[in-house]
Amino acid sequence: MQSASNGVIFENGSGPVANGDLLLTNGCEREDGDTMERNIAVIQKKKQQRQLTGMDVDTIRLIGQHLRRMGFQSTLQNLMDESGCALEHPKAAKFRSHVIAGEWQQADSALSDLVPLLEDPTNVDKMRLLLLTEKYLELLERGNELEALHCLRHELAPLPLHHSDKHIQVLTSYMMYPDKGELCRAASWPGVKGGAREKLMDKLQAFLPASVMLPPKRLQQLLTQALQQQVERCPFHYIEQNITDYSLLTDHICSRSHFPSEPVHVLTDHSDEVWYLKFSHDGTRLASGSRDGQITVWNVSDVRLKKEHVLKGQNDGIAFLAWSPDDSLLLSCGREDSPEALVFSTQSGEIKCRIQNSAEDSLTCCAWNNDGRRFYVGGTRGQFMECSLDGAVTTSWEGVRVHAVATHPKSNLVYAADTHCRIRQYNFQEKSSSTLVHEDHPIMSFTLSRNGRHALLNIATQGVHVWDLQDRCLVHRYQGVTQGLYTIHSSYGGINDSFITSGSEDHHVYVWHHRRETPVIVLKGHSRAVNCVAWNPAHHDMLASASDDGTVRLWGTEEQMRVQQRLREAEAREQAAQETLQDGDASESVESVDDMRGSQQALETEGEGEGEGMEVQHLESSETESQSLDIEGERAEGSSSSLSSERLEETSSTVSVTISEGGAAERTEPSSSSAEPYSQQATQAEASSAQYVGESIELLQTTLQLRESSVDPQDSHRSADSSNGSTRQADLSSQSEDFEDGHGVVRLSSLSSSSESASRTSVVVERGHPPGSGSGEGASSSSGGRQAQQQQEEQGDGTSRYSPTTGASISTVV
Repeated sequence: MQSASNGVIFENGSGPVANGDLLLTNGCEREDGDTMERNIAVIQKKKQQRQLTGMDVDTIRLIGQHLRRMGFQSTLQNLMDESGCALEHPKAAKFRSHVIAGEWQQADSALSDLVPLLEDPTNVDKMRLLLLTEKYLELLERGNELEALHCLRHELAPLPLHHSDKHIQVLTSYMMYPDKGELCRAASWPGVKGGAREKLMDKLQAFLPASVMLPPKRLQQLLTQALQQQVERCPFHYIEQNITDYSLLTDHICSRSHFPSEPVHVLTDHSDEVWYLKFSHDGTRLASGSRDGQITVWNVSDVRLKKEHVLKGQNDGIAFLAWSPDDSLLLSCGREDSPEALVFSTQSGEIKCRIQNSAEDSLTCCAWNNDGRRFYVGGTRGQFMECSLDGAVTTSWEGVRVHAVATHPKSNLVYAADTHCRIRQYNFQEKSSSTLVHEDHPIMSFTLSRNGRHALLNIATQGVHVWDLQDRCLVHRYQGVTQGLYTIHSSYGGINDSFITSGSEDHHVYVWHHRRETPVIVLKGHSRAVNCVAWNPAHHDMLASASDDGTVRLWGTEEQMRVQQRLREAEAREQAAQETLQDGDASESVESVDDMRGSQQALETEGEGEGEGMEVQHLESSETESQSLDIEGERAEGSSSSLSSERLEETSSTVSVTISEGGAAERTEPSSSSAEPYSQQATQAEASSAQYVGESIELLQTTLQLRESSVDPQDSHRSADSSNGSTRQADLSSQSEDFEDGHGVVRLSSLSSSSESASRTSVVVERGHPPGSGSGEGASSSSGGRQAQQQQEEQGDGTSRYSPTTGASISTVV
């Protein structure tokens, strides 16, 4: 037999041996005077012999406590019987059973038996006060006011020095609540059915040694501590969730893929070195300032960034920016020679006020008060002021030369890094100050953590340091960064400020876990020194850096990078398609002009046509099977044409083209017809026909321009009835001429109208073989198509049809 260090006993081959009075019991039932004998008898009957260490016993007890809390009493009993361990000291188990049963007199007697086991015997009166208070409240809950009054006068009041008179007065006031609900609310007491006795037992356990009775929820506390330590040590922890949601089966560690390590956006809007940038408090906007005096405000809440404002700040460059607590205002300061500070409206971009006392002043740093109605500005020439929103200086601290300013997030204290390598704390209302940090080298910049306890410093030639402002001691010296005499701004970031990031003169961005002095990741991409780094306070997966190379880089996760790459690829494909379309349109226009040169002379010498339009017929016939392609899109907008693969019946079809007064042409959707996919042998014919359609449209545009100068509006008259019974008249005249354009014979026929209500020009281009070379069917088809087209022109309709093998006709209505 081997005894554990905490007094717990367990068995080996020879059976259990008690260590003094510390033989424990599982506490599953109330114990009497024979508890120890019964436990020894049970343990001696064990057939399975094992050797348990002290850690084994503690683990079994912790598991047993958790099982009892979960209500698994039979499982607990089996565990204790099989292991040979006891959950609690017999006296402690007896005390627990009386408390849970509400047997207050027996519980008080059992408490007296526990006095020798207490580390501080005076705690017994504190425990008795808790017992009697619970007894008093339960008597009131049951309506036994007389017994409750007796308990208050003769049991609670005489307890020496462990409660105040005010406590007795409060207990007395509870007798004025006849309703149980009001009593529970006034006393912040859950009642018997609400688990008041179990909560009382948790309070009483705090006074007992762990070897006698385990602290409440001890196993849960240990597991929570282990998880918290794993989370704190996770190099890339980024998820903010309840600690109980993490798995206990494996050690917690976050993947780097969810860490802001990819350059999702590279902003090149600044024309010079970018010195400073800052996220708004809600994390939706980013402000950056550069050497050229430009301040750019970006909206970063969407996948596609949006530029909200481009503000003109100090002429000599933007050295510092600060968002107001509600993000409605933006405060900017310049470099050493800047005598003014500017306050911008982030909604309109207008300057709300200027702070300038003298042209000799230097205002290089600023910070907002928590109320948003005051702010602080300072510089290296002895100016350190508190200002209001109207630009007035309310308080000034003369002779203080500062490099950086920050305000405490929960008080009116102001912190400033001065030229004496110190950070001092100032109270402008009380006009008091004190030194918190003293370094050996100049403090170029600093920032505070969210709780205001720690300060992150950039030290000239030294790098990045972290100080505890409450204990006034140096906590960490972070390694890797290159810091010279230039001003570099660092930032806290991540959940609970778990990470620290800083720029560097070696062109990189360094990121550390706040508990590790070596960087967990180094971000590369800038080509010159990185002046400022800012972590998004609301979206922990976003990081921004500003550099002397004139760029601002937004760093995100790998998934965000993939999304941006897909967007850029889609935009590139769209741009390439537009460029290809524009190149194709230009090529077709050149070819059409070349083809029309031979026909323009014939058009110019043609007899005077009257009206506003003309009709051109181009006949073509074929003995082979006719096929059709649908041509879609609007040519005036530069859209591409698509050819549908369909076989039509052996009929000619018409493409309707509307030509505006400016000469632009657009083709309408062709009417549907019974068709089937055409064979591959027609591919060559399709290409030739598609080219001809484009050439014909260009021909029409040029032809109309040529005819406008020579047309004389003298019309003959004819009438046509519309389908709805209305009649309209138009004076028409026609004229035609045949010529050969290389594809066959072209017949140009002009139709014009002098009616005041009609301003339309109908142009029909029909293509075919020279007269005598085609079949009669082809000629008949073309003639029929012309007659049908004339009827459509009179009715104001237009259809689009095109047959690549048997012929093509284009009817145009303007």
